[in-house]
Amino acid sequence: MKLKKITSLKLLSAIALSALLGVTAVSADELKLAHFSSTKYHLHNEMFLPLAEKIAEATGGKTTIRVYPGGELGKGPVKQYDRAIDGVADIVYALPGYTASQFKKTLLVELPGIIPGDADITAKMWDNIDHLDKEFRRTKLLGLWSSRPGSLLMANKKIESMADLKGLKIRVPSKNTGRVAEAWGATAVSMPITQVYQSMETGVVDGALVDTSVLGSFKLGEVTKYVTQGMIGSNSLFMLIMNRDSWDGLDADTQSKLESITGKEMSLGGNVTMTNAAIKAEKAWVEGGGEIISLSAEAAAQFDAASAALADQLITELEGEGIKAADWAAALK
Repeated sequence: MKLKKITSLKLLSAIALSALLGVTAVSADELKLAHFSSTKYHLHNEMFLPLAEKIAEATGGKTTIRVYPGGELGKGPVKQYDRAIDGVADIVYALPGYTASQFKKTLLVELPGIIPGDADITAKMWDNIDHLDKEFRRTKLLGLWSSRPGSLLMANKKIESMADLKGLKIRVPSKNTGRVAEAWGATAVSMPITQVYQSMETGVVDGALVDTSVLGSFKLGEVTKYVTQGMIGSNSLFMLIMNRDSWDGLDADTQSKLESITGKEMSLGGNVTMTNAAIKAEKAWVEGGGEIISLSAEAAAQFDAASAALADQLITELEGEGIKAADWAAALK
């Protein structure tokens, strides 16, 4: 079990000290939760820290969570999944898109049209989560949620039609999102969000396809002049996963309590947190001089028509690999 164990002597000392202070809860197990963002990140304060408080309260201090922000247990978001698998951390915040080969079925949700209209993507996924058992078998899934659909954040280019995007380099977070950008005529450049600021500032990329919360959380508002919206953008997914040995090492009661405060309810909260962060970031960015471009109905229809066939194409590819993508897509609709 990859938990920090207090020795018997230390535990007895902690109990004695707690008795003197009138405290009954003593932490025997400390889980490490790692993420790559700062302590100002909205999920750090509205998901990760509250989760730590809730599990400590639920177990009377028997099990606690220590949050390691800013890549303290390993720099960069791309390797976060590996850190959960290897036990560097017990719980990890990561994006499935950064390890896309592991989550091919899950990431079908990234493409336009899989979940119609403005249906709640996070709720739809959790209502059909059993379809993803195979892809999450190496970890314990605690949370899985979406942000708002992606917009085009552009350093200097104003995008008012699909023709304006032709040949421009657009950062994407995953292979599927790259398919969308390329269907629109752009050149997709895959990179983690932590590299986008410098890449937009220096012209390595012309813009990024991403939800607008990053205008604030990763300061992309400082290098973004225009944001284009109105087309059906791609969806980005986020997850909170736990090392399987760490999970198996918890007693049944603690597992039950952890499950009760994570899963669908916590994931829906994560979606709300990211949506609110996007709204707040957009407002502040516009007040600072940024310009939001809302596509005309005709222009938006061109974007949407260009990406409309991508979902069916990917389903066919995945079915050819023996992945039951059609059943997953049908369940989501």
